[in-house]
Amino acid sequence: MKKIPLLFLFLSQIIFSQTLDWNMYKETIAIQVNAKTLITGEKLWYSIYCLGQNNQKSQLSNVAYVTCIDQSGKEIFLNKHYLENGTNTGYFFIPTNLKTGTYQLLAYTQWMLNASPVNYTSSQILIINPYNENKQEKELFDTIVQTPINNIENTPKEYTKRKWVTISDFVTNETGNFTISVRKTNAINAAFEEKFAKPNETINFAQTKEQFPETKGELISGRLKRLDSLLPLNNISIALLDKGNKDYINITTTNKNGHFYFILAKPLHSKNIYFEIINENNNYVIEINPKLQPQITTKRENLKIQLLTNYSKEIEKRAIAAQIENAFYEIKKDSTIIPALTNSINPNYLEVFPIEKYTRFSSLKEFITEVLNQVYFTEKNNQFKIHFRNSGVNLELNENPLTLVDGTIIINPNDLLKIEYKKIKSIATNIQPYYLGNKLYSGIFIIHTTEASFDDISNKKWPSEYIIPLYKQQQYTPDYQKNTALDKIPDYRTQLLWQKTSSLNQPFSFYTSDVEGIYEISIYGYTNEGLFIAKSSYFKIN
Repeated sequence: MKKIPLLFLFLSQIIFSQTLDWNMYKETIAIQVNAKTLITGEKLWYSIYCLGQNNQKSQLSNVAYVTCIDQSGKEIFLNKHYLENGTNTGYFFIPTNLKTGTYQLLAYTQWMLNASPVNYTSSQILIINPYNENKQEKELFDTIVQTPINNIENTPKEYTKRKWVTISDFVTNETGNFTISVRKTNAINAAFEEKFAKPNETINFAQTKEQFPETKGELISGRLKRLDSLLPLNNISIALLDKGNKDYINITTTNKNGHFYFILAKPLHSKNIYFEIINENNNYVIEINPKLQPQITTKRENLKIQLLTNYSKEIEKRAIAAQIENAFYEIKKDSTIIPALTNSINPNYLEVFPIEKYTRFSSLKEFITEVLNQVYFTEKNNQFKIHFRNSGVNLELNENPLTLVDGTIIINPNDLLKIEYKKIKSIATNIQPYYLGNKLYSGIFIIHTTEASFDDISNKKWPSEYIIPLYKQQQYTPDYQKNTALDKIPDYRTQLLWQKTSSLNQPFSFYTSDVEGIYEISIYGYTNEGLFIAKSSYFKIN
């Protein structure tokens, strides 16, 4: 029985440890896909459900990962998700450079990587590239079968093209996490057609390090190393900065061994992040711990695929439909929901001075002297320093203010004199004492430049690549009643609806498309009590 140390990391940066038994705190992920067989040029949609005991929402992880790998174990894509009530939905556009073959979707949390063998959920999909056929790919397809799918051709419900359809057959009082899918049935029938992969599948991965659960948000960790053995390792402030958000700063402190941890309650906005040591001594270096991913150690072979009769004709139809839909991408694209930028410092605490209102000044020194009445500077022994008078405090603090330029911490105030005054956009101040991390500052002094690109500072930076969580997408839905311009645009959608919901107490609606055939309505998910729900019905578009 494997026992591992677990760190519960709270936003206050208080860290304590205890020993937990993995078998008592198991966590799994179920994954649902919109189709098991896809054509290049189509979009794969999926939903994930992070589950704890009794298939109820897990109380451990708040971040999950979905990766797609080919037969050799090569990663095709990796999506990160901040979970909402234990669930989220994602997508991946199938590019035309992928080869025909079977692929694996793997869903996991960092905590799940502690199981032995590693616990994860796998969902196998078939991707067909009709533009890149060769002998090797054709050999993947075995004997063609003629059995229709569940005899659903006899379905009684029929709808015309571009009709507004409201479905109320599935209305119940059940609440939880569910995904509703309306999609044309797959005439390219693969043997692994089940679209919902339940958890508890395992495989032996190359895994050695123990992982902590990302309970309050994504966990980023690292270690401070000293170049001088006499320097302390503990209680050194480390800053995390986001190049995509100049108003974001996150500070933590090292423990006695130089280890540090950041908890990102909300995701960052840039792939380019960097770390700074808030210390005047430069004889330190930072090492960032890489995010562990499951690595398959054995090669997986392509499966022989059985397909329905005339599957080549269906592939051709699907390929044409995908091409037409993609040709009208700008008109019919899904809406991407980009989260708002997070301000680490409440803007209501700041007094902002737009430089465009003070054009008569030619230097930062002159601006401080003439405009900022509660701010002054000194220059002694070639050291420039900013002071706040702190009129609301009984004594003047000797500490430097928290000084930021375009989101970068300024440790040596002389760096402020390197800024071209004409490039300064605004200056913001707060003359009251301010705590950040474990340090008390005399106030806040922030400069934003016009290009937000000031980088001429003396303190070191350690860049790191950050995986931005997958942005939410709102699936495109035509409105043929309000938008008559759509009458002249072809509608070759085969996925009519992909919708996440927490309740089944309301009907749902969608427009049919121009693509004739049999469509499946399916609902999968888990109730709040942990009951697995799987419902489906069919209709036909004539």
